[in-house]
Amino acid sequence: MKSFFAKYKRIIALATAVLVLILICTTAGVSTPRKSVDEIIDDIDTCSTPKGKILAHGIDVSRYQGTIDFKKVKSDGYSFVIIRVGTSKGGKDIKFEENYKKARAAGLDIGCYYYTYATTARQAKEEAFDVREYISGKTFTYPVFFDIEYEALESYDRIDENDAMINAFCKYIKRGGFYPGVYTSSSFYNNYIDKSTLGSRWDFWVASYRDNTHSYEGYNKSFSMWQYSSNGVVKGINARVDLDVSYVDYPNLISEFNSELENIPTKS
Repeated sequence: MKSFFAKYKRIIALATAVLVLILICTTAGVSTPRKSVDEIIDDIDTCSTPKGKILAHGIDVSRYQGTIDFKKVKSDGYSFVIIRVGTSKGGKDIKFEENYKKARAAGLDIGCYYYTYATTARQAKEEAFDVREYISGKTFTYPVFFDIEYEALESYDRIDENDAMINAFCKYIKRGGFYPGVYTSSSFYNNYIDKSTLGSRWDFWVASYRDNTHSYEGYNKSFSMWQYSSNGVVKGINARVDLDVSYVDYPNLISEFNSELENIPTKS
């Protein structure tokens, strides 16, 4: 008489194979794949909560302001400067390196911005690659801003592509280890992007000159920064200059952001 195992050999083998398959599928279903470093960085919050009151006064500059005495700028009551790093058509701003070096020596907090002429998300990402090259090795205590206000982008039909451009640029800047942000006009913000989505993902610095002082209480304080004048007179600058206020403690916020980056393992 055959033994039990010999008699049911095929059935036992089939049942074993089924159990192994079930175990593999179950394990695959519950296991969580490891995230890449870029994916971990993507998950770090880079959308601040404005305090509803002015925390700092600053300016933004480019080659058009000529040679600047940043020590006098600081003595005039301004604590931060946003420096143009370049544009799509002109490349790196010829005054960027000088402005960065002198502003840093004067003890000012520094951010930068890049004016885009891109019309697609792919081009915006390529521009972010250039910006990362321009600012490599530098330290910022204010965001790296994507300046999107090019008139060719002002169309209701372009909202999805404009959103994609912003996301592409900011995500690539963030993956490079810099805190990203978006600069635009109030008109562009209100009409040519989906602010309901982007407003909860990135910080916005918005220009609106309906009042030439920072005391205009009717302005929407949901923005992180407000450029309230393009006609400012500041000590140390022999040209008109943009004036800004910040509703966010960026030096502290970006310090926390940098700490999170430092705690990310090199391999994950």
